[in-house]
Amino acid sequence: MKKHILISQAIIHDKSRNEISDNLDTRLVDFFLKLNYNPLTISNSYKSPDSLLKTLNLSAIILSGGANFGKFPKRDNLEKALISYSIRKKIPLIGICRGMQMINKFFNGKLIKIDHHVKNNHLIRDVKNNRKIIVNSYHNYAISEKKIHKDLLILFRCLKDSSIEAFKHRKYKILGIMWHPERGKKFKNYDKRFIKKFLNND
Repeated sequence: MKKHILISQAIIHDKSRNEISDNLDTRLVDFFLKLNYNPLTISNSYKSPDSLLKTLNLSAIILSGGANFGKFPKRDNLEKALISYSIRKKIPLIGICRGMQMINKFFNGKLIKIDHHVKNNHLIRDVKNNRKIIVNSYHNYAISEKKIHKDLLILFRCLKDSSIEAFKHRKYKILGIMWHPERGKKFKNYDKRFIKKFLNND
């Protein structure tokens, strides 16, 4: 039986129709289906999601990418509540791109503006074993060592500018990655192993 995971969604504002919609790239759903999970989504309209979350028997919570922090307060507030819930209930949490930034902000870290990290690929380095891998990049804000919270352990850095590309919490089962494992012509084996290991073992 597949384990349930919850994925947060982006918000899209269609001004021509005065319509605000929740939005999720279906490739992210496909990615976790490949890992044998059952992805569920939650609307940004929830202000206090605890009563819903208690009914779902979640194995993990995923904070998806899309739009900068502060653009849609409803989403920011929901994801803060999801992080709090994951800590209280000891549910693994992964933040992808904006989701990683959200985790850093939650723990009172700060973001810096960065160039040349939108719609390109670059090398990142595993700080533990110096292994290098190529990842995609779609963000214009980053986390530097001076701005990261002390309880977040750096896992990967960008080879070019040393900005932080992945971290995990020293106490809680929380992981942040700046790249998008769901984007690309096919899912990379490294991403599947890396995320599966975190969710199952770490």
